[in-house]
Amino acid sequence: MDEEPHLLLEVLELSDVNSLLQVIEKHKDLDGVYLGGYVEGVDERFMKLISGLSALRTQASVVFKVKDRDVLEGLDRVAEKITNVEFVAVLSDLSILGSVKLEKLSVGFEVLNPYPNISKLRELGVKYLVIPMALLRSRIAKEAEAKNVRIITTNVNSPENYIKSRSFKVYAVVSEKPSIKREAESLGI
Repeated sequence: MDEEPHLLLEVLELSDVNSLLQVIEKHKDLDGVYLGGYVEGVDERFMKLISGLSALRTQASVVFKVKDRDVLEGLDRVAEKITNVEFVAVLSDLSILGSVKLEKLSVGFEVLNPYPNISKLRELGVKYLVIPMALLRSRIAKEAEAKNVRIITTNVNSPENYIKSRSFKVYAVVSEKPSIKREAESLGI
């Protein structure tokens, strides 16, 4: 069996952090969250999520979209202080990296085409490729692995896609279903 990818719960907006933390506590398979909407700043709800995750897991991941340089820098300062949470800032425009010096925050790039230039992305400091499951190809997975770029695949909401993601050796899958891993295991594949 291939190594299990990290399981991230897709959260479209951070409205009820307490309920979200209860779901994460209940589903031990969850390794963290993927915030589908853009993070506009380091607010009280974001910090509540981070502290809750930090308390629930010895190691957790928070993957979030950012489009503003100031927000990126603020989140980097948060990442420096909280060591058991891996922070991945997902960008759709890498030009803001030119004016930012990140200490702890990892950078991901949201890919919306099936054949990204992984070598160029790696040169620009990208460590994570965020790509929808429907666009993920074996060639991309192999090239990313060779360039030491981790893949986070989104829209993994069926057990079959979860199983397929394992064969691609993705780092993490993003799902709306916190039980997706157990559903895949129940298929016996």
